[in-house]
Amino acid sequence: MLYFDKYKATATGVKYAAIAASGLAGPVIMPLLVGRYGFSGAIAMQAAPLVMLIKQPRPFKYFCFHIGTEKQQNPSGENKQRQTIIAIGTPQLQKIPVILPVSPVHQPRAAVGMAGISAGSVAGLLFMPEFYVLVFAYFLNDWTYVTHATTVVDYGRDTGAPLEEANYLQTYGAVGELLGRLVVPFLSDKVLCGHSLFAAVSMLGSAIAVLGMTFNQSFVWFATLNALLGACEGYVQCVRTVLVTRYLGLEHLPLFFGCVGLFLLPVSLVNPMIVGEQNFFAVYCVESLKMNAVIMSKSLVSE
Repeated sequence: MLYFDKYKATATGVKYAAIAASGLAGPVIMPLLVGRYGFSGAIAMQAAPLVMLIKQPRPFKYFCFHIGTEKQQNPSGENKQRQTIIAIGTPQLQKIPVILPVSPVHQPRAAVGMAGISAGSVAGLLFMPEFYVLVFAYFLNDWTYVTHATTVVDYGRDTGAPLEEANYLQTYGAVGELLGRLVVPFLSDKVLCGHSLFAAVSMLGSAIAVLGMTFNQSFVWFATLNALLGACEGYVQCVRTVLVTRYLGLEHLPLFFGCVGLFLLPVSLVNPMIVGEQNFFAVYCVESLKMNAVIMSKSLVSE
């Protein structure tokens, strides 16, 4: 958020694009691994890279350049920064420093409280209506979206589709998520005050998509609405940091995520009892409509 003034949503969407891309590869790779190594073996093969990354989170190193920043003082007495890039090559090559102008993104910025927030700042946040609106909206959004993602295959089979076809519902949703994480954020960056408007429309689209799933038992209809839901939720997920930064401030971003997680924890523990046998879509539709009404009213008032 510090380095993007215009394309904040686009930059955030690119960061989350790999999550949607995993939905394209997962339904294809996992059945092959399960068929060859069994379920336990497939899970172990999936967990092995993660275990190795715990020891070395950054496995790749780049040796091309060594970039350092040093200060010089010109004859007029003004401090001047320069970046020195030293090429690393064979011992026969001479190391030649190249002076480049400092990029605007590396210029010192005003303090934004990244070192921590004071008790007074937290107290002030508790009196901001935007804080409660965003926490409530994204609490409902995260809960319903995760619940849908974990039960979409089961409800796809309820339409009469075999398991092999129902597994691809996650792929269809991932295609929609790629659209919502890459294309829609770029459009919202181009529109004045488009982030809140696009977020409200996306939440409305999510509610309509899930509500439509309850009125038709066709697998094609279900898959189409699932892709629409993926596109809407993809944008809602990637634009949250932009909305929180805009309405609450960048320094309050960790506190926002902590509050959302605090509410999600007990709900996640009792989620199986909430979902039940066949009442998931009723619960999801009601909560999605509530969420959309809250965020829509907030965006219209704010803009």
